[in-house]
Amino acid sequence: MAERHRALTAEQRLAERQRDQARLRRARLQRELAGPLWHRMTRLVPVLFVRQGTLVCRVLTAPTEKILGALRLDVVFTLDTAMRIAHGVGCFSGGDLHAYTTSADLPERLAAAGLISSTPCPDTTLVRPWPGPPRLLLAVVEELPPSRAIRGAFRAVEADRLRRELLGAVGPRADLFALLEHLERRE
Repeated sequence: MAERHRALTAEQRLAERQRDQARLRRARLQRELAGPLWHRMTRLVPVLFVRQGTLVCRVLTAPTEKILGALRLDVVFTLDTAMRIAHGVGCFSGGDLHAYTTSADLPERLAAAGLISSTPCPDTTLVRPWPGPPRLLLAVVEELPPSRAIRGAFRAVEADRLRRELLGAVGPRADLFALLEHLERRE
C-alpha cells in the first residue's frame, strides 16, 4: 500500500522558510565580508582528496615527526600536513597526516616498522568535528600530483592545487582560504 504523505502545516512551512532565509543571510554576509577574496575563491574548481585513487586510513602509533621522516621520500604531502610543514600553521585540528603515494605497499611497510596500526581505520572522515586518534590518510594514486620542495627534504602539492584541495575539503571557507593566501604571500 502506498505511503501517505501529509502536507506541512503553516507553522512547519514558516519554520522552513525562516531557516532558509537565515542560511541565505549567512551566505550573503560571507560573500560581502570576503569581498574580492570570495570571487578568487569561487573561480577555483575544487579537488576532492578523498576521491583521488584509493584512500588508506590508519591510526598513528608513533610520534608524528618520526612518521613524517619515514614518509618524506615516498609521498607528496597535501592539505593540512602540507600547510604545517611549509608554514608551521594548519587549518584542521585533528593532527591527521594527508599525503599521496604511488606505493601500494607503503602502509604495510609503515605498520611493520611500528609507525602506524596494521588494521585499517574505519573512520575515513577527512575533517572530523569530533576528537579521535591522529590518523594517516594516504591516497594511493597511479601518478603523483605536481609538487614543490618544502623545507628541504619534503614535497608538497603545488600552491594552486593546495587551494583547490582545501576548497574540496572544507567548502567555500573564506577565512581558511585567506589564511592560506596570506601565508603564501609571506614566503
